[in-house]
Amino acid sequence: MSRRNAVALLGACLLNACVPPYKPPRADQPHAVLKLRRSYETVAGVSLAEAVSIDEHRALSEVVPSAFAESPRTGAILVHPVPGDFVVASNFFHQETHLVTESYQEPHTTYTTESYSCGNNTCSRSVSHTTYETRWRTVNKTVEVSDGSCTRSTRLGPQNGHVYLLQYTYQAPSVCALSCFEQVRSEDGGFRNTACPAPPASEK
Repeated sequence: MSRRNAVALLGACLLNACVPPYKPPRADQPHAVLKLRRSYETVAGVSLAEAVSIDEHRALSEVVPSAFAESPRTGAILVHPVPGDFVVASNFFHQETHLVTESYQEPHTTYTTESYSCGNNTCSRSVSHTTYETRWRTVNKTVEVSDGSCTRSTRLGPQNGHVYLLQYTYQAPSVCALSCFEQVRSEDGGFRNTACPAPPASEK
């Protein structure tokens, strides 16, 4: 499997919350600050699911109305100062009700009589045996229909006390970009963005 396909697969799993949660450091522990800025050049669907993973652990997961994507949004989390793979995924979607066929197990119970020793006598008792038969039924189910999704990843080696910005830009379905910047405080008290340094080769 190619890295791009692997990242896309992880993104789909991440959006469905099938990865374990990330445990961030406390403020009194060594940590870096990671800001995540999301901007969308196109908006679709009714809802927007967004998720971020760090080394296949879910660090952020939320669903908001699609209209929220019309303006850039920025959030921040604390991360451990160790190299890791950071994945950002988003999915516009709406819900539809479909008739679907699903299986279910129908129980069938039968009874037999068995004998057993009870003192100097022989007694009998009824014993149940249950088997299950697969049946099928058609039901109405509400399902999510994707109106456009994208996933991108980058590898980052956060340093203790440093501040980083991940800029995720969504342009169209399967067309997006993820850029990483280190925010260095300038003399005027603000921040200037510099490209994130690559993690040490030995950590890749």
